[in-house]
Amino acid sequence: MKKYKYPFILSIILLIAGTSSCEKDDLCDPSLSVTPRLIIKFTDIGNPDESKTVEQLQIREIGFTGFAPLNSEGSTLLTAVDSIAIPLRTDSNNTSYEFFLDDDDGTNIDSIDFNYNLDEIYINRACGFKVVYNELSAIKLPEPAGEEWIINIQVVTPEVTSNNDIHIEIRH
Repeated sequence: MKKYKYPFILSIILLIAGTSSCEKDDLCDPSLSVTPRLIIKFTDIGNPDESKTVEQLQIREIGFTGFAPLNSEGSTLLTAVDSIAIPLRTDSNNTSYEFFLDDDDGTNIDSIDFNYNLDEIYINRACGFKVVYNELSAIKLPEPAGEEWIINIQVVTPEVTSNNDIHIEIRH
């Protein structure tokens, strides 16, 4: 019995020392450290309280060839979608996107400039910093009348601080 006493006591001491050495700042909760995405909801122009799906949607940042991820899984093409989550640039106060709508009439492209102020927030030692976006505005770039599919843009929440709020409504 005596030969098992010392390893048992040693393991208890190591367990206590190991768990007591971690501090709250040593762990990073992923929900705190993620830079939020811009949440866009598509609504009916005739009845803005109702969601309206977009049949096939792709988005590309102006000046780039690759399409942007539209959800947390990284999909670049969504079908029958009424909301999306897109990234905003963290190195600039502006992100410009082209919205590609594919339907029975073909492909229609509308462009939107998103302007904002960047703010870095310190989370803790383990997480570091995350970026939030303040004073969000959205401007639809002009195009010939009758060719647009996006009719109106409304900023719902001008502070992009989480992935839980709708920030922009696109009415079509």
